[in-house]
Amino acid sequence: MKAWNWYAAPLIAAAITGLTAGCAAGSGHGALSSLSRPEGTLVTVAALPAADLAGLYVAQDDGFFARQGLRVKIEKIASSAAVIAEQEQGEVDITAGSYVAYIAAQAAGARFRILAEASALQPDTRVLVIPADSAIRTITDLIGKKIGVNGTNSIGTLLISALLAEHGISPAKVTFVTDTGGFPAMPAELADGAWAAAFLAEPYVTIAGEDYGERELADLDQGATQGFPIDGYIATQAWAKDHPQTAAAFVRAIEEGQSAADTSRSSVEKAMAESDRLPPEVTALMSLPDYPVGPVDEARIQRTAVAMLQFGLLGAQYTAQVQQGTLVKSMIGT
Repeated sequence: MKAWNWYAAPLIAAAITGLTAGCAAGSGHGALSSLSRPEGTLVTVAALPAADLAGLYVAQDDGFFARQGLRVKIEKIASSAAVIAEQEQGEVDITAGSYVAYIAAQAAGARFRILAEASALQPDTRVLVIPADSAIRTITDLIGKKIGVNGTNSIGTLLISALLAEHGISPAKVTFVTDTGGFPAMPAELADGAWAAAFLAEPYVTIAGEDYGERELADLDQGATQGFPIDGYIATQAWAKDHPQTAAAFVRAIEEGQSAADTSRSSVEKAMAESDRLPPEVTALMSLPDYPVGPVDEARIQRTAVAMLQFGLLGAQYTAQVQQGTLVKSMIGT
């Protein structure tokens, strides 16, 4: 076991891309032009409280949304799956969270659009954690055990299933248990013995170690899931069609936030400290993911769909859509 060192719609897409490029070329620093004013100024974003979405929090903290004429209201959620129904009913404009729930919904007939990417795995950013006094020493020791995750059939389920498979273990030999409180509640639940292990994202990986002495059993950035796409910024296709200028303004601001998060750790630490009320001993130690910048990478998102099919998070009836790439294409407008 690794010892943990706690110190150490094509038109919509084209419109968004064109508006982003035009603004950057003509206005400088993403300044709002008279030809690209959003249809509405208030945008509600449902987001996981995780370092994966630092681009969002940096954009809010540094005024990038305001510069685009937007007021963004961020609502914290436990998982993407928990808010899909509200988003389809128009109660949420954009969700910042895992692709997994949205790909499953798209396959089942929903219509979503990935506006921008948020994060991809880097070492120690999504981790399988065990209690301080756990007798578990290897992945094989998880057989027959309960593993806490923040969402049912989520990115956690997918990443852990891939880890188990690489060790010759069927995912059916463990029991995934969803904690409706999400990542903020999970370190304490693990310490109280709710499960044998827990799937955590930063900064809660660091919090688990700092506050409870919990240990890393496995970094999920390895093998088939190394560099795996995790989160994105997603709207319904209906919302994107009705609010093309708002969507474009949001993407421009997010691109600035992503770029800042990718190049300035201090910006991430400051934004995460303010959004989640985190102390400096946590923000200084947390590991950070990759923050993609630029157009949505179809091949990257396709990795998620293929893995979902492989591990049963998508039914066999969707095999052709996944293998031909049409399912992912329907979400990015290419």
